[in-house]
Amino acid sequence: MGPPPDSVLTAFGLTGPATRLPGGQGTTYAVDGAVLKPAGSAVAAEWTADVTAALEPDGFRVATPLGSPGHRVVEGWTAWSALPGEHRRGSTPWPEALRTAARFTAALARVDRPLPPAPDSVFSVADRMAWGEEDPVQGGPGHAVRQLLQELRTPVRAPAQLVHGDLAHNLLWHDHLPPGVIDLSPYRRPAGYCAAVVVVDAVLWSGARADLVGHVADVPEIAQLVVRALLFRLTIGELMLRDPGRWPRGRESDVRADLDRARPLVDRVARQRPTGS
Repeated sequence: MGPPPDSVLTAFGLTGPATRLPGGQGTTYAVDGAVLKPAGSAVAAEWTADVTAALEPDGFRVATPLGSPGHRVVEGWTAWSALPGEHRRGSTPWPEALRTAARFTAALARVDRPLPPAPDSVFSVADRMAWGEEDPVQGGPGHAVRQLLQELRTPVRAPAQLVHGDLAHNLLWHDHLPPGVIDLSPYRRPAGYCAAVVVVDAVLWSGARADLVGHVADVPEIAQLVVRALLFRLTIGELMLRDPGRWPRGRESDVRADLDRARPLVDRVARQRPTGS
């Protein structure tokens, strides 16, 4: 997908050249102090902008959506103020990331609202499978591990609310400012699920140790939330493997690498299985 056309820039009050930003799907551009990205679903994009604009940051920063309510998608594009900061994938301070997850989740609870309608994706399907709301995917290199996690799953009693389901690598770090949170991926799950996914993502993709979960030991039902977060990520890998031309991580070597890195965390939550279960 090419850069946003001049008509989009004009609608958002922007001028200047569009510079493609690294990462993601390669469809995000920086222009005149703003970040523009394809909206996907216009309804979902407007909803995300409204929710983000309603947040009251406390110990974190968020980008501001450009445009007025109901008019934040222009020709399929959204625009956000650019946040100072950088990704630190190789040196993320994970304890601080987990504290940010807690603060951001608390802020989301204050603007809680139903999710907008959205088309199915590997992410929404994997989410439902992880929570036992849809039959699990069968087969593949991770079948045995996913089966074990399904057997470890027990009911979670914590109430659902809005959470960010992909926060770990959507943080911008700055030496003199609070962490910036970008690209809200909304799910309705218990509050601690955001932290559980952060732990899993840190272990799978950033070299963190499984004992990182000890930093959130006080989160209610954290072991069960980690079980579901592991199922979520490992199921996504399996679904991507079945459509490799569409996904950069749709390779069996990626799935097997994730399984290897997940094993210490799987073993840790397996040891917490209640006696007699």
